[in-house]
Amino acid sequence: MTDAPSLSFDEILALAKPRETEITLCLAGDLAAEADRLTRALDELDRPRPGASLADGAGRGQLLAELEEVRELMKSAEVTFRFRAMGDKAWSDLVAAHPSTNPAQDFDPMSMQPYLIAGSSLEPKMSLEQVGQLLERINESQRDELFGAAWRANKAAVSVPTLRAVSVAPSLSDGR
Repeated sequence: MTDAPSLSFDEILALAKPRETEITLCLAGDLAAEADRLTRALDELDRPRPGASLADGAGRGQLLAELEEVRELMKSAEVTFRFRAMGDKAWSDLVAAHPSTNPAQDFDPMSMQPYLIAGSSLEPKMSLEQVGQLLERINESQRDELFGAAWRANKAAVSVPTLRAVSVAPSLSDGR
């Protein structure tokens, strides 16, 4: 038993907030290709070759500068998406509207995907049509990340995280 005072139902209800999650995606697929190209070129410079001299790596600085420029452009193309749990009735209705043909599954995640993303989107708030437009422009990995964040908002536990930094960081009182 704890000595903590018990809460009234109204106090408990005041504490209850829907689960939220967020992810940040870089939406500049064209810049990703350029970053890949530059990374491959740097890897090629680092690959040992018979008869190569140190002068052969003279273009390394230029490639690194170009990669840094692309990296900054990619960072400016990042967007944070925030999702909020949709509530019990809305979730139940969504699952019921997307039955699975697989008896081992309660619902069809592929048909549910855009509806869950739209229904859980908080920032930016997106309509089903807008989600469809976005899903057409991004790749499968990004679609999975959006769906996963919306899924976590609706299904992930809400628990107090451990403070890893406290257990790893030196104490202020030990003189460091």
